[in-house]
Amino acid sequence: MKLRFTAMTVCLFCMSLAAFAQGMTDKQVMDYVKSGLAEGKSRSDLIQELMLKGVTKEQAERIRSQYENAQTTGDVIYFDVQDRMHTTSGDVETVAATPLSSGSVEQVEPDKVFGRDIFRDRNLTFAPSENIATPKNYRLGPGDEVIIDIFGVNQNTIRGHISPEGSINVDFLGPVYLNGMTVEEANSYLRKKLSSIYGGLKTDESGRGTDIKLSLGQIRTIQVNALGEVSRPGTYVVSSFSTVFHLLYLAGGVKDPGTLRNILVKRNGKTVGEVDVYNFLVNGNRKSDIRLEEGDVVLVSPYSVMIKVGGFVKRPMYFEMKKGETIADALEYAGGFASSAYTESITLVRQTGNRYEVRTIDSSEFDRFKVQDGDEFTVGKTTSLFYNKTTITGSVFMPGDYELNENMHTVSQLVKAAGGLLPEAFQDRAVMQRELPDKTFEVVPLNIGRIMAGLSPDVELMNNDVLQISDKNALIDRGTMTISGYVSRPGEYPFAENTTIEDLILIAGGLQNGASTARVDISRRVLDPEALEAGSEISQLFSFAIKDGFVEDGKGGFVLEPYDEVTVHRSPSYAPQRHVSVTGEVNFPGTFTMTGREDRISDLIKKAGGLTSFAYPRGARLVRPMSDTEKRQSAEVVRTLYSNDDSASVSDVSSFAAYNVAIDLEAAVANPGSDADIVLREGDQLIVPVYSNVVRVTGAVMNPATLTYKSGKSAGYYIKNCGGYAKRAMKSKAYVIRMNGVSQKVGLNTKIMPGDELIIPKKEKRHTNWGNVVSIGTSIASLGTMVAYLVVATKK
Repeated sequence: MKLRFTAMTVCLFCMSLAAFAQGMTDKQVMDYVKSGLAEGKSRSDLIQELMLKGVTKEQAERIRSQYENAQTTGDVIYFDVQDRMHTTSGDVETVAATPLSSGSVEQVEPDKVFGRDIFRDRNLTFAPSENIATPKNYRLGPGDEVIIDIFGVNQNTIRGHISPEGSINVDFLGPVYLNGMTVEEANSYLRKKLSSIYGGLKTDESGRGTDIKLSLGQIRTIQVNALGEVSRPGTYVVSSFSTVFHLLYLAGGVKDPGTLRNILVKRNGKTVGEVDVYNFLVNGNRKSDIRLEEGDVVLVSPYSVMIKVGGFVKRPMYFEMKKGETIADALEYAGGFASSAYTESITLVRQTGNRYEVRTIDSSEFDRFKVQDGDEFTVGKTTSLFYNKTTITGSVFMPGDYELNENMHTVSQLVKAAGGLLPEAFQDRAVMQRELPDKTFEVVPLNIGRIMAGLSPDVELMNNDVLQISDKNALIDRGTMTISGYVSRPGEYPFAENTTIEDLILIAGGLQNGASTARVDISRRVLDPEALEAGSEISQLFSFAIKDGFVEDGKGGFVLEPYDEVTVHRSPSYAPQRHVSVTGEVNFPGTFTMTGREDRISDLIKKAGGLTSFAYPRGARLVRPMSDTEKRQSAEVVRTLYSNDDSASVSDVSSFAAYNVAIDLEAAVANPGSDADIVLREGDQLIVPVYSNVVRVTGAVMNPATLTYKSGKSAGYYIKNCGGYAKRAMKSKAYVIRMNGVSQKVGLNTKIMPGDELIIPKKEKRHTNWGNVVSIGTSIASLGTMVAYLVVATKK
């Protein structure tokens, strides 16, 4: 049983523990809390000690969850106003605890029963406040602390708790019985009693001398019971200021099929109050929420009448009703009609015997028609039909719906009510859509201009007529103009009359840097509405030069037509700066701008101040980024190579970023402009290394190593000095990577240069595929059986 107390204590600690390294097991935490409680330690002391011992919030939450899930013993748990928990089995202990989490309370759908979830809201506890004045009808009892202040000629303060016998002990006076008295009654009684001790103590409220004032200090707790249809029935210890609502909150609220309209409060076997929760929910009235006294029983019985109100009300739910209540009461609980509700009648479905009946209740009966248990009321929606509406749309100042009445019932009156026709209105023909009695429609053509001028008869309007007046500009395809190329805002623009090339360029934000003014092209559609067959010409092309924002001759005048397309080309001589870089052994390494389209390696070396004395030109290499075209070609080659390999997916083909270009820097510098002096490209990077006098040997040799370069020695020399070939070495596949990035197949007599890397590939070890072996064996066996059959058949 004490484990349950400890678990609830840890629940409170969960909100206070900071994040420390875990230093105690769950069992050690529980044992520590139990021993601390037995020693009389306070809650705050236990929290601090557990924090210092490294108990984390997560650990405390886990312990709480474990013991909450294990609470199935049936013991009654109850709380006082500070949410202190007790149990009715064994010795009563009091330990601090947090309010129960929402997970421990029965969850009810919010639209199930109106008010059913009111006592499950953690933010609405109805807890009594101890900071208010003592109610006049509050009666003192055992456990209450009374404070008697004596002031005036004599000064003294007497404090004491009322004993279980109902009295307090006063020096020189002995026990004074106060049980059952109100504060006012106790004050008068003590004035008389203390007058024998304090001389001059007046017995009424007039005159001077000594006086006393009795007030309430710490209030007592009382035991009350929650029974019936509540989530956690049992005995609860609560503040003596507590009311029925607070007890219902502690008991987890009312559950199905409990009543909210007739909750009984019994005292000494008699009913002293009836609580109607709806009076609080609807009217905010808590008069029936009476204050509890010692031994009170709050009894929640099953409901008597439950109905359902659905449809177009503000609060469609189930509602508990009292006998004799009417539809009007139900509508009040439902919040009234929704804005779109049909309020003249309500549909009722009622069970009669073993059948159901449908009734339509007129609004005149709402305050007389009494509801019954199981009734279902449905409020319908009002129709969207109009009996006096006409509509005007299109080219008027204020299009919309208008009232059809005796002052506005013709077409001209409707147009005037809408502010009149817009200048762009097409007046030769308007269309009125009219709804016929059979709900079909007809179109009535109108010459709105003649009607407004009084030259044609006005037309009478009918309910739901829709008058549409078109925009004459909308009836013509105005078209667009398109500009592309080297302008700031290329795109498509609405066509406007008398727009020239210059105008469109300005509309598009002007020419960009690099735009050609020597040639601007205009393509125009070929239009021949009367043509009977297709022609060979599909468009016309015009070209102009631009100078100072005008056509070359200094005059504007080429007017664009709908759907013309203007193209501003890039100037042939325009090119953005291109950059190449050089690193390594040059005097000024860095990035340089190309000055010509055919800048070469020798030009780059000159710009970098030449080679240093430490440079090794034979090892120089050029790294060139791949262009988009080269990337696509490389990817296509990879696809082709792997076309017969099911494991090679096209999506796995990587796009290469750069590649090495084989160069001879010595020849390029010695003979500028020669074939060895390669033409550079945007992004090229020249790398000039220092001299390296080593040779690296890797792969299938006995001892891969980096060896000192020996002038004139071949590949066989370096392989020998690495212990020779290793097992499974692919001798015929050996190759060398030069310092300049060039790869070359080698034999034993191939000359090796400084900085080279000699690579001997290794054969892959083959693994026996036993699945293939079994398959081949089965096939051979089948083939043997067939051959034997054929031999026997031929002998016959």
